Amino acid sequence: MRLNVRLIECFRAVMTVGTVTAAAEMLHTSQPAVSRSIQQLESALGLRLFDRTKGRFVPTAYAIALFEEVKKTFLGVEHIARVASNLKTFQSGNISIVCSPVFSQGFIADVASRFLERHPSVSLSIDTQLASTIAEGLIAQRFDIGIVAYPLSLPALEWSTFAEPNEVFILPPYHPLANREIINPEDLRESRFVSLGGNDVYRQRLDRVFEDAGVHRRLIIETPTSASVCSLVLKGAGVGLVNPFTALEFAPRGLVMRRFARNLPFTTTLLRAKHRPSSPLVDLFVRQLAATRDEYLAAAEAAVLN
Repeated sequence: MRLNVRLIECFRAVMTVGTVTAAAEMLHTSQPAVSRSIQQLESALGLRLFDRTKGRFVPTAYAIALFEEVKKTFLGVEHIARVASNLKTFQSGNISIVCSPVFSQGFIADVASRFLERHPSVSLSIDTQLASTIAEGLIAQRFDIGIVAYPLSLPALEWSTFAEPNEVFILPPYHPLANREIINPEDLRESRFVSLGGNDVYRQRLDRVFEDAGVHRRLIIETPTSASVCSLVLKGAGVGLVNPFTALEFAPRGLVMRRFARNLPFTTTLLRAKHRPSSPLVDLFVRQLAATRDEYLAAAEAAVLN
């Protein structure tokens, strides 16, 4: 008789509950079937596992030693079963997210905290990279989801526009223009301006707006991130134009947000690898992304009117 899982199950049941009768009940089988399985196991192993004393199976030293190894094996199997059950009910798993720096602070933190409230056994991996490396990472299957701060479509990726709100004009508290509902380019003639770097596509688009309007502004500071633009404006270094996701993070500290007279969409893209297996857990996270996005955009709209 060759060793098989059923023989091990019978051995484990006898060792766990102490008698062949109770083991048979545990396994929903007959007492003779369990006794026969124990005999076959002993034959397959070449070991005497039980002494038969007055109809009872008394484990030998071999049985006790073997049972320790069997318990380890079944603990592993039971763990796999629990993991599978949790995955089926979305209670556990890992989601890897990569995003542009714009989303890496308040927004993605809000998304993560709200998601984990509902799914506390899930683990998240959050990375911040530039758009080009985000795409590379998704194509290489290193991430489940990517969010970039630009329009981006590649044949190897599934993509959709994540959000397309207009950028907002930002001012320090008590700035003379803070009482305006809408800021025009002409209002900013010779104003001290804090901008993104000259290679940024949103900065280049803004430059064209002022060039077309014939308005000269004083570019006193260039900085690589929207967060640093907001920090500098809040400290009174000048005024600026940024995306509403970042601006909203600084509004509780006093940063003033106003509507700009030109529509300058901040187009962002949600990315997923085409050939990565679909996961219901990832789908749930994407829904949380969308819900938090809607809250942010509603809050930004209210802030520019405040």
